[in-house]
Amino acid sequence: MRSRLFWSAIVLVCLSGSAQAGYIEICKESTPAGAISGLSSFTIDVTPGTTYAVPVGACLEAFQLPDGQVTITEVPQADEALFSVSTFPQNRLISFDPITGSAAVLIWGGSDRAQEVVVTFTNASVPEPGTAWLLVSGLTCWALRKKLRKRRGCAAPKNLG
Repeated sequence: MRSRLFWSAIVLVCLSGSAQAGYIEICKESTPAGAISGLSSFTIDVTPGTTYAVPVGACLEAFQLPDGQVTITEVPQADEALFSVSTFPQNRLISFDPITGSAAVLIWGGSDRAQEVVVTFTNASVPEPGTAWLLVSGLTCWALRKKLRKRRGCAAPKNLG
């Protein structure tokens, strides 16, 4: 009888612990500062169908999520790449994947706002595909022109005035 009561108490404690909710705040930054602007969208695995919009350089107001591990995924944008993810407190970041734009974060603390987790996604600007050849061809033409001038012995025009 005692053993059964003991195990029932453990199950009750575990079930009541899963009903807790902690606070989270999602922030968005760019590197270097000012390199990107606008709104970024995020989804969270424990709130399917909900998208959270965060302006670059700002944070969402803190909101509650169930305690435990949550995965936050940034909706990809063509001209940006995920550079880093950080949390405060630092020990709340479990992992992040720059390829998928997601981070696994530990939410814990119940209704104590002092235990709030701040998650910061930092993105870098990515050059538009197909435009790098303009820079390369421009530099190549400049270098060839300079080299040809040296070979021909052309000096810079003198001021005739």
